[in-house]
Amino acid sequence: MKRLLTLLLSLTLLLSLVSCGDTPVETPETEGSEGVHTDGEIAENVHQSSETAKDYTMDELLDEMKLGWNLGNTLDAPDGETSWGQPVTTKEMIDKIKELGFNTVRVPTSWGLHTSGAPDYVIDEDWMQRVEEVVNYCLSNDMFVILNSHHDNDFYYPSKAHEAESVNYIEKIWTQIAERFKDYDQHLIFQSMNEPRLTGTNYEWWVDYNNAECLEAIEVINSCNQKFTDVVRASGGENEKRYLLLCSYCGSPEFSLQDPFKLPDDPTEGHQLISVHAYSPYNLAMNSDVNFRTFGDSEKRELDQIFQRQYDKFGKNGVGVIIDEMGIINKNNPFDRQDWATYFVAKAKSLGMVCCWWDNGHTDPGNESFGLFDRTNLTVFDTSKPPYDGLIAGLETPLDEIKSSRPE
Repeated sequence: MKRLLTLLLSLTLLLSLVSCGDTPVETPETEGSEGVHTDGEIAENVHQSSETAKDYTMDELLDEMKLGWNLGNTLDAPDGETSWGQPVTTKEMIDKIKELGFNTVRVPTSWGLHTSGAPDYVIDEDWMQRVEEVVNYCLSNDMFVILNSHHDNDFYYPSKAHEAESVNYIEKIWTQIAERFKDYDQHLIFQSMNEPRLTGTNYEWWVDYNNAECLEAIEVINSCNQKFTDVVRASGGENEKRYLLLCSYCGSPEFSLQDPFKLPDDPTEGHQLISVHAYSPYNLAMNSDVNFRTFGDSEKRELDQIFQRQYDKFGKNGVGVIIDEMGIINKNNPFDRQDWATYFVAKAKSLGMVCCWWDNGHTDPGNESFGLFDRTNLTVFDTSKPPYDGLIAGLETPLDEIKSSRPE
């Protein structure tokens, strides 16, 4: 999926330069293991609203979020928290992520298959408790959290025929999530959807702006983002000033730039963020062909183009840019992976953007090898130390001071 998305980004970038059903997720199978609630108690949240809770400006928020990490293939896995090979998430894992220099955790979460079903979609209480517990692991470390709806595309399928069902799903799910977390301060960010798209069609990862089906899909996504915004703001509490992360078609930075995509009307000014997924440049960052394994000037220029266009459309106009999924696969090219990560983060940071590494736990060379943090041994994987070092260097080093990690 990520391979196709990034190929799409690369292809659309080239064009712009020229012409301008998942199965249910169960509660953890290892109930009673360390870090898993067994008595209905929720891990302490130190970021509930109070008179002293900070109201961040956009610049302050993005600066404090620093660098992010995705708890991938876990609460979003279709058959349970450990069904995609990851261990049960513990407080110790999140403590280590904080220690490693990450100050934001994105928590991809499937909701639809943990509900009573249409039309009310009542969320299972055990699932809600488990999600809240993991969120609190992060918040207790004074970290920021992005909580989303992930792998729920069957429930918000963006076609005109499914528009009423999709908007209803967004309304019912986010009404419950917003109510549950309404007392949490701005360290918690809500993200409306993940990669909404016409799954199973020729346009799953591509938009033809002369095609009515594609234009209608973007309209439905706009409607879902608007319903999400309306529901969260109407729920009151801290949600009136919560930062909201909005999604465009299939998470593409290119499709967020085109006129059919519209940010929703929001009564709370200056609290919108745009989601960007960028496994770029495709040939280096995702294509498993080892003939493409070098990070050089042309790759830098492609990243520059992606970031600058996002800044020009959103960043400089008061909409924060969160690259909530990014990464580079392992091709046994450690120096290039490190240099890519350093430049990627430093360039994004120079434009006020936040980067979140996608971590699926896989490290073997080839497709989808985005594993960074060994959740069993609580350390960075040996093969992932170069890109990890690059992420930290990019966060700490001004863009004009970056040097290659390759020995001279």
